[in-house]
Amino acid sequence: MTIRLLFLTVLCLCNMGTFAQDVNQQTRQRQEIEKQIEIIDNQLSSNKDRQQSELKNLELLQQKVSSRKDLLANIEAEIKLLNDSIRRNEGEVKALQIEYDKLEFAYLQMLYQAYTHRNRQIWAAHVLASDNLRQAYRRWQYFKNYSQYLNRQAAQMKSTNERLSEESSRLRKLRSDAEGLRKTRQTELTTLNQEERQSRQMVTNLSRQRQTLETQLRQKQREVDAINKEIARIIAEAQKSRTTASAKEAEADRALAATFEQNKGRLPWPLNQGVVTEPYGQHNHPVLRGIKMPFNNGIGILGSRGDEVRAVFEGVVKQVVMLPAYNQCVLVQHGLYYTFYCRLGSVAVKVGDNVATGDVLGTLAEINREYSLHFELWKETEKQNPTLWLSRR
Repeated sequence: MTIRLLFLTVLCLCNMGTFAQDVNQQTRQRQEIEKQIEIIDNQLSSNKDRQQSELKNLELLQQKVSSRKDLLANIEAEIKLLNDSIRRNEGEVKALQIEYDKLEFAYLQMLYQAYTHRNRQIWAAHVLASDNLRQAYRRWQYFKNYSQYLNRQAAQMKSTNERLSEESSRLRKLRSDAEGLRKTRQTELTTLNQEERQSRQMVTNLSRQRQTLETQLRQKQREVDAINKEIARIIAEAQKSRTTASAKEAEADRALAATFEQNKGRLPWPLNQGVVTEPYGQHNHPVLRGIKMPFNNGIGILGSRGDEVRAVFEGVVKQVVMLPAYNQCVLVQHGLYYTFYCRLGSVAVKVGDNVATGDVLGTLAEINREYSLHFELWKETEKQNPTLWLSRR
């Protein structure tokens, strides 16, 4: 029984450790998504006060709907973890109860035997009635061990009962947590349905303004084309400067690039908190069917006033430039790779500065009534999808 109880305890502790780790991870992800939704809500509220374009609000609302769905998926995963833990815990409580019942039954039997032979004179007479000294010693040792065994059984029962009480208490908490999450899930589902209805209504309203939207799209396409061409030129210039580098410098660039590549999918985000509202690549227009938005060479990360922009990896500052609609931009070289940070209001570095991972490059600027970082990542003159390089939040 002692070995079985020990096995149950060890198994329970292992399960608790794994469960706690999984739940903590899900909780961190849920808090991150909730923060992203809060950032979008703040921007929507700001846009409402400042009469921002309806199309921009629609894009933000659609991003919030997407984030809300991620939040619901996270809650579902957390509920599943809790339900799995509840099932395991119920099994542990049942096994402990069976173990305790067996211990109690055996203990009561021994108590009864001890009670019926409680008269010490009877015990002494039994020892004295021995045929020889050896038999008398064995009988005396038996009575002594019997008493000690009773004490051990009592201690084991107490230990098992305490463990049973702990597991029962933990089971009640798990059930309470699961019930709380189920209520949160229902609230989030209701909110999601409302936001989806609002999004559909906005699409319907904007569909009546097709000519205006097409004009805005053509203007945006011209702006993006000009910016992309200018950024490509800046990257190409930085690449040309590498051709004049010494053999030692070229080797250092290759070594740094190799380290950079090893961190693909693990690079820290340039903003501590933020949500991607402008994804990489080309995507459908949110209203005009069959029409594509301009190709985005990077990603747009919506932040807040005063947010610091940080280097995602060690490197050297190659350019600090001012671009139309993108405000101040910083180009950092990481061997054969480059990261480009735009829409900065203030810059904390200068050309030639060596920066480490996480160093502050500047702060976000307010452009078009919002604080949003434009972030690009290049390998030499080939643009990359930054979301594949940054760590998963």
